Amino acid sequence: MHLVTDSITEQIYRIIKEKILLTDLKMGEQINPRELASEFNVSVMPVRDALRRLVNEGLVVNKARVGFFVRSFTRREIQDIMEVRRLYELYCLDQYFHELDREKLREILNACRETETLSRRHFDELDEAIHELIITASHNDYLIESYHNVKNQIIICRHLDRDRMEVAHGEHIRLLEAILEGKKEKAVDILRSHINRVAEAIL
Repeated sequence: MHLVTDSITEQIYRIIKEKILLTDLKMGEQINPRELASEFNVSVMPVRDALRRLVNEGLVVNKARVGFFVRSFTRREIQDIMEVRRLYELYCLDQYFHELDREKLREILNACRETETLSRRHFDELDEAIHELIITASHNDYLIESYHNVKNQIIICRHLDRDRMEVAHGEHIRLLEAILEGKKEKAVDILRSHINRVAEAIL
């Protein structure tokens, strides 16, 4: 694979990060910098720089004299991540229900309904857009930033739930419909059940 010259390290970082978030690189899997350097037709230095950045973000671990590995999460850590997700998303949906961008949510709902064959990438894009809109409805920069600090881990947990994509897609549609109908309590219940089912599926 050849990369354009614009910020080689940044491109490698984004490619590896996407593979981790989509769980194409599995938890605990070793990452060989030299193999990646050969694949990207670059020196090993920008690959190592990209991996160090991912170490700082908590997605990769660097084991002394062994190498780089995709970070593994224990059952307890996954439970904690899902609890944090509940706290943020349910709070924002409940407290900032009337601040939600209805126009964008309606666009997402239409895109959900128009999807006949659902690819994983398209589902991920819609999923990301829905949950991001719920958080940003708070207009609270501190809350949004703190959510984003654990967002990568939340995304990984979502992708561990691969078998429920069609079911989760239906849950998203019902959630969006409840919001657009102005039914806050129903929307909160749907979101809570949705997150709980994701947790049950991956634990």
